Amino acid sequence: MNRDRAMSVLEHMGEFKRRMIRVSIMFLVFTIVAAVFYQEIFAFLQKPAEKALADAEGQIIFTQVAEAWGAAMKVAVIIGFTATMPYFLFELTMFLRSGLKPQERRYLYFFFPFAVLSFATGVWFGFALLVPPAINFLLTFGSELATPFPTIGSYVSLLIALAFWMGLIFELPIVMFFLAKLGVLKSSWFIHQWRWLVLFAFVLGAIVTPTFDPVTQSLVAGPVIALYATGVVLAKVAERGKGDTESDAIAESPSGGGE
Repeated sequence: MNRDRAMSVLEHMGEFKRRMIRVSIMFLVFTIVAAVFYQEIFAFLQKPAEKALADAEGQIIFTQVAEAWGAAMKVAVIIGFTATMPYFLFELTMFLRSGLKPQERRYLYFFFPFAVLSFATGVWFGFALLVPPAINFLLTFGSELATPFPTIGSYVSLLIALAFWMGLIFELPIVMFFLAKLGVLKSSWFIHQWRWLVLFAFVLGAIVTPTFDPVTQSLVAGPVIALYATGVVLAKVAERGKGDTESDAIAESPSGGGE
């Protein structure tokens, strides 16, 4: 029996290894494609700064020999990672589903697609709505005193930080929903922590934005507070659904329906 169990574990590990190899190949392909088209990608990434730099007669530069190459590779890896994430979640879902109950599979099928969608929405929000005003503020502030010449490395790091962290932040309602569904935390607990959430939102805004300007911090903190409120609503829905499920289970049990 121990031998059969060991073989079963080895088979699962082999399956997991094969799936991760396929994920790694996809990641490598997307990264190489992004590296090949780095000029087009950088032209797109520089759009939020074009107007502010033109008004201040500045431009994006690099001051170290390998800085431009390093920035291009960093962007290529991030794009490769982001583009591979849906496929990675698909492979992970296929790997986990065999060991789950039908009800647990439904949660799994719900979680992964919405996790990808939420992360993509957060990245879009960060780049489309958060980055332009943040970049404009940072480049125009003090431009009457000095001409802005941001380095490509610092510019790319700021873009990646804002977009990536906003992608993670947009996962908050889903995490709150599942914590409530599993009974780890209740919606009433989330509601009582709103003061700490507001503080956390602005502290997170300060961490995400290395320049510590209040405008960008507010642009980060506002969505965090709104997402938290959405998570509270989803937590209430999860609790109601959990209560209905438990009631149905009791009613269907042989001893739970009364006499």
